[in-house]
Amino acid sequence: MAITTFATAVGVGFAGASSALATENPPVRNFGAEHTLVDAGGAVIQGITVTNLQPSNDPIPYPQRRGELWEATATIKAIRGTVTPIIPNFNARAANGQNYQNLAGVPTALGLHPGGIPQGDETNGKLYFDVVGQHPDSVVYNAGGRDLFIWKS
Repeated sequence: MAITTFATAVGVGFAGASSALATENPPVRNFGAEHTLVDAGGAVIQGITVTNLQPSNDPIPYPQRRGELWEATATIKAIRGTVTPIIPNFNARAANGQNYQNLAGVPTALGLHPGGIPQGDETNGKLYFDVVGQHPDSVVYNAGGRDLFIWKS
């Protein structure tokens, strides 16, 4: 199990890695594997799992789409404390390094909910990406411009 510690700037929803190891060489796991994210004080621990990166046929209210809609399913588990998912931190990435940021601002019935998750509970939902170039082969959890976790097939 990969465990990464991060610091959160209170009130702005920004998470940055506190360890050079987490930023220089982020753990890469297969889709379906759980990464564990621990806040700097250890009060909040969450398990994050991503699966099913694929083209999507879901109708979503995003008329600005320029490319092909892709989706992945994320599960976030509150291991310790109340967890608030930071959905914009998820990106799809192609083998050539091109990133596609999650369409976190688009409300969808099947999307991952940004609300708090009480300790012991979990939530899951879809992450959507507007893919305008090479197809993605991974999903990256990136905070403050630094990769913390990568899921690949």
